Amino acid sequence: MKKTVIYLAITAAIAGCNSDSDSDTSASSTKDALNGIFPTGMMVTSPTQRVSASKLSDGASFKEASEAVEDAGEAAATFSSRFDPAYFFGDVVDAECFGPPVAYDNHPDGTDAADLTDRSFPALPSGDVGIWTAANGTTTEACAAAQLNSQMKGAASRVFMSMVSFAGMVATASANGISLPTAGNSISLTSELDARLPSSISVTTATLAKSATGVWSYTLVLEYTDPTPPTGATTPQTISLSMEHHPGTSNSAYEGVINYKMDDYFNPSGNCTADTHGGSSTTNNGSLHYKRNGDDINFQHRYAGLCGHDQDGLSESITGMTLKHVAPNSAWKNNFTILTSDFDKSDMSGSYAYTWQAGDNDSAARILFVGLNSNNNNGEAYYGYGDQVQNSTSGDILGFYCNWAGPGQTATRHDYAQRQFLTYDATDQRYELSSAASSNITYAPTNSCTYAAGSGFVYDKDIDVTNGIPDTDALTDESDVSVSIDLMDKTVGTTTYSTIMEAIAGRGYNKPTYPAP
Repeated sequence: MKKTVIYLAITAAIAGCNSDSDSDTSASSTKDALNGIFPTGMMVTSPTQRVSASKLSDGASFKEASEAVEDAGEAAATFSSRFDPAYFFGDVVDAECFGPPVAYDNHPDGTDAADLTDRSFPALPSGDVGIWTAANGTTTEACAAAQLNSQMKGAASRVFMSMVSFAGMVATASANGISLPTAGNSISLTSELDARLPSSISVTTATLAKSATGVWSYTLVLEYTDPTPPTGATTPQTISLSMEHHPGTSNSAYEGVINYKMDDYFNPSGNCTADTHGGSSTTNNGSLHYKRNGDDINFQHRYAGLCGHDQDGLSESITGMTLKHVAPNSAWKNNFTILTSDFDKSDMSGSYAYTWQAGDNDSAARILFVGLNSNNNNGEAYYGYGDQVQNSTSGDILGFYCNWAGPGQTATRHDYAQRQFLTYDATDQRYELSSAASSNITYAPTNSCTYAAGSGFVYDKDIDVTNGIPDTDALTDESDVSVSIDLMDKTVGTTTYSTIMEAIAGRGYNKPTYPAP
């Protein structure tokens, strides 16, 4: 049986961190202690996720998640009940409305692919057609909002449980009467933390240190034995996390970095070599560089899957930090993602940019922008394609591929993007579409983005899909009709911009930038 280790580290420069806002007061002395050594009032969540959730992996609001972390630092018993290694794992899937497999017949650009098993038609691969229906499933939630919520669950869950673990170390020290280390010293919490965690977790190292310059480092090494591992997976599993935190001149000004690594099993294997079960051992690598100034929070989170266990892609230097980012030129193979955000934590207004690239050999990355106005009233979202992450992490939308992987695709990128205007519904607690004009998402999945009726081309426009597979009757309600383009182009009002990215900015979207040193 393969031995698995979970490794966790935080580094924090002490100058004072505070709770959810400057006016907040802590509920206990333990929670007060977090204000000096921990990034309170900071969390990674989807800004369009507003419905309360029972678990972070189900999606939760910023306030809900950050308060849950601080509660774990307030009491060791709360930490013990809240710690759940399942948060470190779990698949990220697209929203129902985004990138479904699209059944088709008689494609005008080339020879149809082979029919799906038990179907009389082929299908365009899942993930390739972008925003396919304006609303998500049978709900009234805007597809762009639903997709951001779905994509961010992985980052939110892993960062959440990392921070719960770090806060729990502080609470465990307090509960056991162990004083925090003075400058230049460290304490071990290995046995104390091990006693507080479930039997599936074995703590091999738990160290809290304070450097001579006031930098706090938390190191946690765990071995997790999954009680129900996937077929083909080895257990225990190794998880590694780290955070470096530099407070500034006030309680609400700080900067830091979180790293995490964890052994996992990916099935299907994607771009890794498959084992006899069709899957592959992988290592999830993630990094978060965050910066807070008052209510403004600016961060970039990166994630990638590397083939094999105990693999490290954390090699890109960060100015002024010891810890590093997941590097896009590392040996990753599956699912490199970048989330850059700059927002006001009081109402989540601001700009968010989410980039994801399914494989290291993909020629482009998918990019989703969401900009939210103050007071939760409304916002706008844009979706398109950008450069490979290996070439650029800036996340510019460069255009749109209407036929990404269909018959006869010519890799033609057009000067378009999909657009949705988002209106917040306080009753439904989600972002919706106020009218049909709120969306510009329609195109034909052809090289030209249009189709003139006459050649018998039909495709599933309303997502007749069950469990990721097109229904047998997916095409029975479709007919050979002409399809024109209804996408955002480079003209906004009376101004025609040089690029689609400039046009998006011309509509008022201010793309978030990497946290400045």
